[in-house]
Amino acid sequence: MTDSAFSDSWRRHHRGPWAGLRRAFLATIAGGVGWVCFTLLYVAFWAHGFSLFQSIVVIIVSLLVLGALITGAWASFGMSWATRWDD
Repeated sequence: MTDSAFSDSWRRHHRGPWAGLRRAFLATIAGGVGWVCFTLLYVAFWAHGFSLFQSIVVIIVSLLVLGALITGAWASFGMSWATRWDD
C-alpha cells in the first residue's frame, strides 16, 4: 500500500464517505439562495443606470458563474469517488 492510498483511505474513513456530498448539496443550496438574493438586490438597487439588455447580460453572467461554482463542487465530489484505471 502506498502512502497516498493509505492517507486517502484514512481520510475517507475518518471524514465519512458522504462529507463531499453534504458539501456539494450545501454549495448548491447556498449558491441558489445567494444568486436569488443577488438578482433581487441588483434589480432593486443597481440596475437603474443600465439598459434592459445590459441588465439581462449581468444576470446571465452571474448565472454562468454560479453554474461553474456548483459544477466544481459536484465534480469534486464525483472525483473523490473515482478509482484509478489500473485498480
